[in-house]
Amino acid sequence: MNLKLPKPYITFLAICLVAGPFIWLVLTEDGKRRSDLFLLHLLGHQPFNLAVANLRPEVEEQALLAQFSRVDFVCDDQPSGLGDRRCVAPIGSFNGIPARSAQLHWDDDQLKAVRVDYRRRWHEALLEELQGRHGQPRRDSVGSGIVLAWRLRDGMLLVPETPAEEETPALMWVAGQD
Repeated sequence: MNLKLPKPYITFLAICLVAGPFIWLVLTEDGKRRSDLFLLHLLGHQPFNLAVANLRPEVEEQALLAQFSRVDFVCDDQPSGLGDRRCVAPIGSFNGIPARSAQLHWDDDQLKAVRVDYRRRWHEALLEELQGRHGQPRRDSVGSGIVLAWRLRDGMLLVPETPAEEETPALMWVAGQD
């Protein structure tokens, strides 16, 4: 019994083994996103994988920052409309979506808001991830645009339907009013 494979078949299999992953990385959206995530990781940008559905005002600053000890948060007392203390850090991704930075806002030791600036190119992927996790959003008119809003247990998750060109696209969690 001859178990030897024909040479053209072996050549075809070798080409598929080399070209298949390359084609997936370069030509598919999922491959491009994973390539971006890999490069951001290589460049030292840390992931910020935050379960926004579990956020609540009672989350302590030290506990949250300890959970993300590899992310270099810089905190300072900076009064704003979102609170009296802010922590900011550059990040590489947010829940598997390439991102730029994260901001955490506290007021009287209560978590009031989380803002994540993400990369515009991955807006649709972020919306798909959020809809898969939290269901269909409510659509609210704000100014000249539409904001998608998900009501969570202890707050609201907000994302623009179409990010304005002149602004950095951002996802925002805001604590519910007591």
